[in-house]
Order: sequence, then C-alpha cells, then structure tokens
Amino acid sequence: MKPEINKTLQTLAQELIQRFSPLLKDEYEQSRLNSWGTLLLLASMDLDKAVENLIEENNMTKEFLEKYAKGIKDKKINQDIDFLIQEKNIKYDLSRLDELNQRYRGLLVRVQTYFETEQNLVALKDSWKILRVMHDHRKVSHLLTLLLSLIHI
Repeated sequence: MKPEINKTLQTLAQELIQRFSPLLKDEYEQSRLNSWGTLLLLASMDLDKAVENLIEENNMTKEFLEKYAKGIKDKKINQDIDFLIQEKNIKYDLSRLDELNQRYRGLLVRVQTYFETEQNLVALKDSWKILRVMHDHRKVSHLLTLLLSLIHI
C-alpha cells in the first residue's frame, strides 16, 4: 500500500523537529531545521482537500461575478469578468486551479471596491460570504493541537 503524502510529510516533519534538530549544537541551525519542519507540517495539512477547496472557491466566485455583472457599469471590469468566466479547458491540477483562483480573487477585490463605492450592501454581503469560505480554507488554527503535541513530546 502506498503511503499518504500527508502522513509522509508529517512524519518527516516530526523526525526533523524531534530527532535531528536536538542533535545540532548551533542554535541558528536548530532554528532553521525547526522552521523547515514546521513548513512541512503546514504543507501536509489538508493537502488532499486543496483541489476541492480551490474548485469550491472558484465556483463560488464565478457564480457571484455572473450574478452581479449586470449591475456593474464599469466596462473594463465587465470585460474582465466576461473573459474570466468564459475560460474553458480548465485542468484540475493544483497549480492550474491555484492560478485561476488568484485571478478570481484579484477580480473579486476589484468588484468589491466597485460595490463599496456604489454602496451595494447586498453584493458586498455576498462577497463577504465567499471571503469567509476562503479564509476558512486557509486558517491555521487546526495546527495548534498538532504543534502543541510536538512541544510536549
């Protein structure tokens, strides 16, 4: 059976932090190794859900833009919305979805700015719902338990 990448990264991080870092005499080098271990832990968290999360965020943002595009009088924003939501042949690899996600996020910020100047509270509230989901996908509070368990070992 093939090991899960999440578990492999977590095990590697624990080995670096718990077994190898204490063997180093130089505090700076210990700190660097511990930082690498922490980065591995962060990378391992919810890796399996990353693609699913990006698809959800992209779909939510696309639906929001489609819903509110009619109410936007700025031609450049409307052109950018049309161009982005018409994009086809989307591959479902992580890097491609993340690139698309960054484009959606940038456009969402521009549209939010527009709605702030227009004082469209309904659209702003809907955009905040998307931001809440995006924030929830990226929060690190779920790491605290894992990090505390490493400290107490």
